[in-house]
Amino acid sequence: MTRVRDIIELIRPQQWIKNVVVFAAILFSPARVAVENPFVIVKVFQAFLAFCCLSGAIYSFNDWKDLETDKQHPAKCKRPLPSGRISPTVGLLICAGLAVGGLLWAFVLDIWFGWIGVVYVIINLAYSLGLKQIVILDVLVLSMGFVLRAMGGIAVIWRYIPDFYLSYWLLLCAFLLSLFLALAKRRHEIVLLGEQAALHRASLLHYSTVFIDQMLAVLGATTLLAYSLYTISDDTLKHYGTRALFWTIPFVVYGLFRYLYLIYNRVQGGDPTQILLRDRPTIINVLLWILSAALIVYFLSR
Repeated sequence: MTRVRDIIELIRPQQWIKNVVVFAAILFSPARVAVENPFVIVKVFQAFLAFCCLSGAIYSFNDWKDLETDKQHPAKCKRPLPSGRISPTVGLLICAGLAVGGLLWAFVLDIWFGWIGVVYVIINLAYSLGLKQIVILDVLVLSMGFVLRAMGGIAVIWRYIPDFYLSYWLLLCAFLLSLFLALAKRRHEIVLLGEQAALHRASLLHYSTVFIDQMLAVLGATTLLAYSLYTISDDTLKHYGTRALFWTIPFVVYGLFRYLYLIYNRVQGGDPTQILLRDRPTIINVLLWILSAALIVYFLSR
């Protein structure tokens, strides 16, 4: 009999922290948006929950699709579907229920947010059904998920912002950072599984630690550059009336370097959410970045 605990494990709520990206729309919006209309915060929180439903549906489908290969994985074999604690049929029903509920909720919140949810589901289904086996394209598709989350947060609040400002620099940062994390995860899989890596994921046959290390170096530099250019761009100055966001750059530098340290010195990086939840220096750094960015945007901007 399927237990509630097994269902919760199937939809992986610990991974829902990725959906916090939708709150970036509030973090980088003028203070009056949230202060004068608290309903905006409620809408973004609902958008977060809708994305959690969609994420849970995708995780359920992915585990159903990879049932046989996950049985051969040293860690994934313990998940509810590969271990047999949840039947494949029940897994699909959970997937369908969460997907339908999440999409309906998204369309109720905003028509554009609803379509973003549809695109998110489609690209993730395409990823599970075959794109994840194509080298480089697999990580690019995963990275688009973070961009869609950021766009989703914007979609539910833009009607409440008189001087709405969409920063393509921030979207680029979200894409580059998520690509960085996805490649770090691929590297961890190669190190963990060794010669058996390609049996678990076909695309890993075409990756190597040397190749990934080169891409990580490029992505780390371009992510930092993109964020730095955002903080001092003319559009940012026009929108906030200050370039003080420049002073948040050290937190981004530390965060990238800390993650590289965990990858190479601690042999971590397989699960970015676990690092964000368990690595104390990373947690403190992220909180300080959020606090400093909020203080600048809400109190130093005009």
